[in-house]
Amino acid sequence: MLRNTDQINTEEFQTSARCKTIAIGVLLILIPGMALADNAVMQELGTKAAKAAMQDLKVEIGDANVLILTSAGHAIVDGQTTQGAIRGLMNESGNSIGDGNLFQVLRPYYKPVWFFFFDRATGEAVYLQANSKSLNGSLEEFKALSNDKVFSKISKGNVDIEYLRNHTDEGNATFNGKAFGGNEASLAGIANVWARGGSFDFIQATCFHDHLCPGVTSGQFLAKYVEEKLPINNISTESYKVISCPNWCKDDLFQMRWDATPGKSGMFVMALTDAEKKAVPNIAGIYIRWNDTAKSGDALALAYNFSAVALPAWTGPSWGSKLYQDIVLMDWADKPEAFITVLKEFKVDSPMLAQLENAGMHPLKVAGVM
Repeated sequence: MLRNTDQINTEEFQTSARCKTIAIGVLLILIPGMALADNAVMQELGTKAAKAAMQDLKVEIGDANVLILTSAGHAIVDGQTTQGAIRGLMNESGNSIGDGNLFQVLRPYYKPVWFFFFDRATGEAVYLQANSKSLNGSLEEFKALSNDKVFSKISKGNVDIEYLRNHTDEGNATFNGKAFGGNEASLAGIANVWARGGSFDFIQATCFHDHLCPGVTSGQFLAKYVEEKLPINNISTESYKVISCPNWCKDDLFQMRWDATPGKSGMFVMALTDAEKKAVPNIAGIYIRWNDTAKSGDALALAYNFSAVALPAWTGPSWGSKLYQDIVLMDWADKPEAFITVLKEFKVDSPMLAQLENAGMHPLKVAGVM
């Protein structure tokens, strides 16, 4: 019986697909060190890190006082991605992203993969940095390695701000001695605010920024203020656009909270000269609720004064100053208006939006605030 061309092509395609599937399966069996094996080594790395840190901190699996921060998933070691380590961390510690006690801290791919365990009950923390050379062998070889071979650095220190206030010598050893591989301020800041009830979305944004500082906190305050004054009423047609002028740490929070990224034309970032900053004191940018259907929006030009509120003074070593500010600023989380002033409120149409976004125009002059 004759078969039509379509039937023959379909059968040939199915036969080819089966052959390719079989070939891939054979390769996975015959060639050691492929992706599956690499991922298993990374998972074991996370397991080893959790075992070592939990033993040192004397905590049990599922302890709600434990926070884990890691660069796993961002770091790439000799061409191997490191997300598998997160599974090992979760299985061994009981911590998870869903429980809000495991976060990935953004680092460039070429930096080391590390793990940070913090016990809220005691303030103690353990830092482990992987030895990249230990990750090149088989899973069996890796399992047999001792911790001093797996990790190039294992260190411990108390990072609770109240403890550090009274034990500055220990703080000096931790911060000045780079006990956490140069990540001391970053990890201590996130850990202290998490311990004092920092919200998941805020901690997540600080991890995207890679550290917590008053600049990121100002972003949280500005976002809350804008959301109150210009709430999103229609999620299908409305979104926030940011004319970041000038730029500072605040802008990374908007990218996480509002998905206002430069790549999707949600944020346009421009620096100001010292003279321009002086002309418009405390300028913090222009924030627009844009309706993409109506092609119009409402805008606020805002100022942010870091010194508007007299915060309790830090009298210890310089490494504790911003860390302390991060903590005391939490008391103002529900009162962002204390730091913010509206310089101008105005309407925006498509031609004006194009001018605000255009590199050849000065957005503050377009908005009429300079």
